[in-house]
Amino acid sequence: MPSEIKPICGLDRIKLADAVPLETPFTLFVFPTTFCNFRCKYCGHSLGPEGMEKKYNFKPQNMPMETYHRVIEQSEEFPARFKVLSLTGHGEPLINKNLPRMIELAKKAGIADRVEIITNASLLTPEMSKALIQAGLDTIRISLQGLSAVKYGEVCGHSLDFEELVDNIRYFYQNKKGCKLFVKVMDIALEPGEDEKFYSLFSDISDRMYIEQCRPVYDGVHYAAGAAVTADRYGRVHRKRRVCPLPFFMLGIFPDGDVEPCDTIYKPVVLGNVNEDTLLNIWKGRKLREFQIMQLKKQRGGNPGCAVCCAPDDVSHPEDVLDAAAEDILRRL
Repeated sequence: MPSEIKPICGLDRIKLADAVPLETPFTLFVFPTTFCNFRCKYCGHSLGPEGMEKKYNFKPQNMPMETYHRVIEQSEEFPARFKVLSLTGHGEPLINKNLPRMIELAKKAGIADRVEIITNASLLTPEMSKALIQAGLDTIRISLQGLSAVKYGEVCGHSLDFEELVDNIRYFYQNKKGCKLFVKVMDIALEPGEDEKFYSLFSDISDRMYIEQCRPVYDGVHYAAGAAVTADRYGRVHRKRRVCPLPFFMLGIFPDGDVEPCDTIYKPVVLGNVNEDTLLNIWKGRKLREFQIMQLKKQRGGNPGCAVCCAPDDVSHPEDVLDAAAEDILRRL
């Protein structure tokens, strides 16, 4: 069956304003690693380790399995399953050799309707593909950085055999069982006129494919600084959003166990740590509620991390927008 040309994000969404406050987050982001083997020009990793530490107070780490076991155990305490467990976050997840085991543990615990990863696929060998599929992975989202080895060198400073990369994606697709394979590329990683080449290359080896529009995602990275921020990466133009919806439906967990109310690199607030508290307590806790109230009062500009973050305008969807309902939700809280 030919691939669909659709965004690779989750498309089955409800109107968030009608659902909050949630007893269980819809999405849990767990960062298996914050190391990356790419230095994409539009990503914070382009600054290098020293630059990222200086700009974001960011030090790359792998998540210890002891910490991950705590995440799984604590996730079982919520009254419902997460809609999504994304083993992704500010790094290349396949760098963590424990990733297949992490997927397997999450699937056996039944904590999420869908377990997924987002990967650059440079490490997606047939052996790794077998391990991920056997572990029960539900969705793999592959982010390309061009359609040639030359373009990869230009965009992310990484040398690879592009034909081998495509062959490895094909191998996964042909052996994926019930797993969904989505592939996308940023518009700035394509040469003029390459749109149809992208669609042709992956029409028979993906379930869904899409060309996203690059936005200035990372403060201090100016590669896409000319892109409009009043349209999301799917090209949907909208008014600038003053309430970030992310902290109302997700949590993000860094490799050291720190929990934040989103999946950004900035850590706008550390809500707690899974090695010292539980996810359920953190989700119900005072710190998160105060952060949500700050958002609903449209004061996010006062938080240093939120002030430079474009997530509400880039990755939020029309169904997620809370601006018009902010006063009503405040009364509920």
